[in-house]
Order: sequence, then structure tokens, then C-alpha cells
Amino acid sequence: MALWLVLAIWPTRGHAGGDDAAAKLGLAVSPGGLLLQEIVPGESYDLAERAGVLLTVHNRDSRDHTYALSTHRPSEVANRRLPPGYADIPDPSWLWFEHDEVVVPARGSTEVKMYLKIPHHERHYNQHWSVSVGVCGRREEGETLTLAAYPRFEVETAAAPRSELRLRPAGGLAFAPSVLELGLSPGSTQTGEVIICNNERRKHWYRFTVAPRGEPREGVRLFPTGGYDWLPNLDWINVLRPRRRSPYPVWSASDWPVLWLGGRRYLGVKISLNIPEGVVLPERGWETVVFVERDDGVTGFFRVRACVPEQS
Repeated sequence: MALWLVLAIWPTRGHAGGDDAAAKLGLAVSPGGLLLQEIVPGESYDLAERAGVLLTVHNRDSRDHTYALSTHRPSEVANRRLPPGYADIPDPSWLWFEHDEVVVPARGSTEVKMYLKIPHHERHYNQHWSVSVGVCGRREEGETLTLAAYPRFEVETAAAPRSELRLRPAGGLAFAPSVLELGLSPGSTQTGEVIICNNERRKHWYRFTVAPRGEPREGVRLFPTGGYDWLPNLDWINVLRPRRRSPYPVWSASDWPVLWLGGRRYLGVKISLNIPEGVVLPERGWETVVFVERDDGVTGFFRVRACVPEQS
């Protein structure tokens, strides 16, 4: 299975005790953000070898500096808020480095290899996790400030349908599969199903929305899978919800959000995709994100892809 990633092109600059002037001393880390997708539990990833990505620490000061490298749950380091639908990684040590400490020369940079391995477990499929990388300066003689940076990486594990799993995916709000792939066939309707797993002992209401271009809220943005474009028209996708005494009624995207009670352990959600004839198809396919907000504010999401058929 391919490793897909999206790189944030901006570096993360260091800070020290909230002093903006300290940031100008010159610590920067790249990539400043990273999205790793289709990570298979049990498989080891050398990110440099598999994707050409290394952690680069830049020192713009006039003297050498030593930095300690570590990984953290974002909530433990007061990192910027997580994108909706992501949760703290259960164990930050699943991401580690070639070296735990690096010396960066004056006005220079040092590259470090990164490795990732999610332990093999059925519950680790269909997950959306975040992990923070800590780059923290060692206090040296005569220094009163130390710099630190905490870029955040998002990890999406491989998708698997509920029929292939003996155990429910981890998390209070989980999906199987986390990526629903439908054919891209203009003029015909493609349908599929995503199972919502209620892993808590009480009933919940769920609100469904589709985010135009991955932007569910102002100032927050998700990224599409590498090679995919955002679905250009949300009217092409519909949710079909189960209901007593009737087949699956359809709501258009303009009618969302839709609420209903999911008190059972599993709740099946059918997705319908209808691409009109005559549209110009993208090179690989289109993608959109369906957000599911629970009545207590917990948010998750699954991706829906309209895939261009492979040429024989």
C-alpha cells in the first residue's frame, strides 16, 4: 500500500517563554506540518526512504546549538488546536528519530531521519491521530533563554471495512472504513456504506456536514489525499439515512446537516454519488470529507473518494 503525504511548506519557528524577540534568535524546523496517510499498522516506515522527508533543524544564530528531539501528544505541550476529527496519538513513541539529540552549527542546519510504526492491532485501522515533535534547545553557559518548536504531524491509518475487522476501531467515535472509495462514472449513481461505531455506553445524536474544500470551520483546513482534487460540486453527493417504514431517504448537500439518534453499537450510513454526464474528469479522482459531530461536541470524519478507473 502506498504512503501518501502532504507537506506543509512553511517552517515552524521557535519560541521561548512567549517572548517574540527570542524567536528571532533563529530556530526553525521543517516540515512545519505533515500529513501521513494510509499507514498500515504493523509496518515500519523510514520517512526519508519511503517519502524523502527528513526533519531539518535550522540554526540562524551566530553560535552552535544543541537541540533535544522528542515526541508528544499535542494536548500535553499546549500545541495549537487539533484539526477537527483528529485525536492525540495513543503513544507518541510510535514516531521516533535517528538521534535523540543534534548539534546544529551556527547559521546552518542538520537533518535527522524519522521513523514511524503503528503497532499491529485491528483497532488501529481507520484512525486519525496527531503527534507533536519537540525540538528543544539545551541551556548553555551564559544563556538565559532556550528555544523550542513543536510542529504537529497528522497520521491517518489504513482504511478497512467493518466486515474485515473482528474488533471495532479505537476511539469513542469511529468509522469503518475511514475512506470510502466509489467509482467515478458520469451519468450513473455510485453508492457505498460507512459504519459509525459508537464505542460508548450511551446513545448519541450525530450531525453530518460536508466541508467545501476541506474547510469545516473558519481558519481550519484539511488537505486532500495526494493526487486527488476536491469534489467541485457538493450537490453530487448525498447521505441516505436508515429510517423505519421507509427505504433510505435522500438529503441533498444543501439540506445538511442531518441529525439522528444512533443508540445502537453500529449505525450504517449510505453515501450516494452521482456525477453528471459531460464533466471533465480529473487525472486521478475527486475527494470530499464528511464530518460527523456528536451531541457532546466530539468530531470525526471520513473521506469519500470518486476514483477514476485504472486503465488496463
